[in-house]
Amino acid sequence: MKASFSPFINENTHSLFLGTLPGERSLSEQRYYAHPQNKFWKLFYDVFEAELNSEYEDRVRYLQTKGFGLWDVVRQAHREGSLDSAIKNKEINDFETLLKQYPNVGTFYFTSQQAYQWFFKVYKDSLPVRLVVLASPSPANARLRYEEKLADWKVKINP
Repeated sequence: MKASFSPFINENTHSLFLGTLPGERSLSEQRYYAHPQNKFWKLFYDVFEAELNSEYEDRVRYLQTKGFGLWDVVRQAHREGSLDSAIKNKEINDFETLLKQYPNVGTFYFTSQQAYQWFFKVYKDSLPVRLVVLASPSPANARLRYEEKLADWKVKINP
């Protein structure tokens, strides 16, 4: 059984990035988007035209100073490896309770189509948030070049 991390969120969070479930590298390091080929952190920094910080704690602080948080759609599931397609017997996180605790959150940015689909299957349009699917930063999303992913993020996040 694999489990998601606690959310990075605070009273100033207006938007939340949502993945599916941390991959093996992220789980072993206990860090969101830890795989070196995953471009999440580089994309986020590039959207804000900032220099990527190498320290994880500094990355999280920067993300939060911009009003963003991190979490996952899946609370826990069985999975061999890191691919979303290998996720079985999933339980979805409780977004209703999260939004009651953090009412300033108005947008969910999904970092994969799969995360969006699993979220939408449970919640549909029942929560008072804008739902946005971003180009996946995962190395498994090889159909788009980095520049195309960045263009998608810049248009949709629009700092």
